[in-house]
Amino acid sequence: MDRADFRTPLREVMPGVLMKFECDNPGGSHKVRAAYRVIDKGIRDGHIVPGKTTIIEKTGGNFGFGLAVVCNKLQIPVELAVGLGFSAIKRRYLEMFGARLIGVELLKQGATPKEVVSRQLEQASRNGRSYFYTDQFSNIASIHAHEFETGREIVEQLHGWPTVKRLVFVACAGTGASFTGVARALMGSGYEVSCVLVEPEGCDASKGVFVDHPFEGMSVGVSPPFLDWGQVQDRHAVTFDAAMETRRWFCQRSGYFIGNTTAACLTVARRLAERMSDDQKVVMLFYDHGLWYSH
Repeated sequence: MDRADFRTPLREVMPGVLMKFECDNPGGSHKVRAAYRVIDKGIRDGHIVPGKTTIIEKTGGNFGFGLAVVCNKLQIPVELAVGLGFSAIKRRYLEMFGARLIGVELLKQGATPKEVVSRQLEQASRNGRSYFYTDQFSNIASIHAHEFETGREIVEQLHGWPTVKRLVFVACAGTGASFTGVARALMGSGYEVSCVLVEPEGCDASKGVFVDHPFEGMSVGVSPPFLDWGQVQDRHAVTFDAAMETRRWFCQRSGYFIGNTTAACLTVARRLAERMSDDQKVVMLFYDHGLWYSH
């Protein structure tokens, strides 16, 4: 597996809206790019030794799928702490992809995924096991994956719309790596770019305000560590009902079953596209498909 496996199409899914189909990646989402970059760097730096090292991470799913896909090829085992609030079918599929889910009993007793990982690492040091904690909320390789790969691909593919001079990038943020990385690539490409952050209604990450919501992968309860707030020109709040209406509309229109965060971003993109001029497009990511979110 190499970076060439991750090239995905950019399609105009409705007038004025260009969508990068990251759902076509191995593992089903944009997160495989970050997983590949993190693992590749870990191996090159000597922190990961195939045959000796086990990868460990706390994840809601997509980064875990990416790790499983990348590490399967290298015969590197992957252990994941996945909160029980995430989709049950997603957890079953993670096991199908080859990951081992750890700390389930501890999670049932009220432990957090972070506490599960910490306990596993503590026990490993006593038992002589070798772990590499990919730590997606602190690993800057995730930004580089989206700046130099996802974002660059979008810039190259935009040549298919030669009259476009201005872009509105619509995205949400969990870690903020894909938002910041893609925004950097677009802003450095010669286009006039404005960036819109999509959040669930009631959340304001800039103020550290979060509410419970069903959008997995965005506004995850901590301020996105990689989000460059200087890039954010506007914020839009979306209700779950509005996103689900958009998902139904897009499924019937296109035949593609988008995930919850993609539906939230498309809800905003649809509104903005009504005001697009001939030289302007909305750009967004098709983060993953909706099958992960069935219960």
